[in-house]
Amino acid sequence: MGLDIFRKLTSSKEEDQIRQKNAAILDLALLQRSKIHIQFDERTSNLKGVSGTIIALNNSGLVLELSGLSNIKERFVDQTITCFFRIVEREDRHREIFYNFTTTILRVRQLPDKLPQIAVAFPTSLQGAQRRKSLRMKPNLEQFSHIALWKYDASGGFDIAKPTIGHSHFKANHAILDNLSAGGLRLSLHRSLLKEQQLDPQKGHRFIFFSTFAEEIPRLRKEYWLVCKINNVQRDPVSGEVVMGLEFIANGVRQEESGKVEWSKITDNVIDDLAQRIYEWHIALYRSKGLAG
Repeated sequence: MGLDIFRKLTSSKEEDQIRQKNAAILDLALLQRSKIHIQFDERTSNLKGVSGTIIALNNSGLVLELSGLSNIKERFVDQTITCFFRIVEREDRHREIFYNFTTTILRVRQLPDKLPQIAVAFPTSLQGAQRRKSLRMKPNLEQFSHIALWKYDASGGFDIAKPTIGHSHFKANHAILDNLSAGGLRLSLHRSLLKEQQLDPQKGHRFIFFSTFAEEIPRLRKEYWLVCKINNVQRDPVSGEVVMGLEFIANGVRQEESGKVEWSKITDNVIDDLAQRIYEWHIALYRSKGLAG
């Protein structure tokens, strides 16, 4: 049922081999009626909180029945989405395994008095929890025990006691962490903060980002020191607010004996253990909403 909404697709032998490796996992997701959290491309859609269930599967793709919206428009055809789901391996001490995949919407279907459906291309790969490098989310300030930024000095020195943007600025909503990923962050700064700290952010400027967390997660660092570079700046001419997109370019570890931060260049633009922490936050959020359980 539902497979008739697929477009006819051709596939190479190589693609067929990849599909065979992933088919068993997706079959389990179908049998277990795993909830699929769907993340739309924020550049083309502001849809959030949409989940789905796999209702059909074949070697061309899968059909998802959606919840969280009453209808879906034709304009979503050919758009890219990222899907997150879990399966349970009951033969292995009831172990939960989380996956994600990125795919393209092939068709949409809106039937009277029924939930909307989308047909998506069969994923070329499934990524496990340890590879959730692109996942981003807006964390609550309560998830941090401390958060601060310093304007980067080319000499490498900074006064740890005098952050440019301190935790108090975040508490007062003069600085807002719009989202955080393993590769960077998006930050909004109020006009009063810009004036107070005499900030005029420009593309290419750098900051040192520091954070500690309210919750300790085994095997993950308790604190992060990161150098980040501004990739884009948006200014609101009315409010005077500035929104910056920053990319992490260097990773720091504070030395126990000297207290100094030792820096290393970030490879692949990703911090793996930060990706894992964000993933844990993400799963906790959607479990609390009943989307991952």
